[in-house]
Amino acid sequence: MKQTEREANEINKDADKAIDNRRGKEDPYKTSRMIGLILAGGEGRRMGYRNKGLVSLEGKPLVAHVIDRLRPQVDQLYLSANSDIAAYEAFGLPVIQDLSKWRGKGPLAGIASLLPHLKATDCLQVVSCDGPFIPTNLVVTLQKAREESSNGVKATYATTAERGHYLYLQGKVADLQCIEALLAADQLRIRALLEQLEAQPVRFQCETDFLNCNSIEDIHKLEEK
Repeated sequence: MKQTEREANEINKDADKAIDNRRGKEDPYKTSRMIGLILAGGEGRRMGYRNKGLVSLEGKPLVAHVIDRLRPQVDQLYLSANSDIAAYEAFGLPVIQDLSKWRGKGPLAGIASLLPHLKATDCLQVVSCDGPFIPTNLVVTLQKAREESSNGVKATYATTAERGHYLYLQGKVADLQCIEALLAADQLRIRALLEQLEAQPVRFQCETDFLNCNSIEDIHKLEEK
């Protein structure tokens, strides 16, 4: 059934209610929160159209591995998902669905649909649901590079010797508002956002920290090791 924007808004409002208690416990003098977003809203084509985040690795869903590694690094954690919502809600985190006007437009849609629920002063750390080994110092490393930059870097993202890992990006919510214009122009690649923000790559040494499970074959190979 096609979801209306109103229905998506209602679901997302429920997600906000789920974190009211946590907000009440936050330090009132803290001006900026670090928010985490796990992107799990893709179609999973290379997984045979299975919901990638719910595929099991060593007896645990992929997204559960990511949650375990990212949750200690952020003040609040969200999931972006567009199907199997009840299964994702079972992890005890607020689940944000893409607004209908952006449905099917990829990871930028997932990020944009969360932004209205955040403060402009918040920082957002984005990761993918298919990277079960993300480093436990991901957030602080990207944050340090962003805050200590002498030329006012607006965003940072992870890179290793082999390639850039564009979905592992971090930036201020105020600066990420440009995503809506990119979506309107059908510039849907994550790289379009990174180019818009002149994002700075931050080098990580361990290539295996950013292994992605893109297919069932990838899962089997990891479990055989």
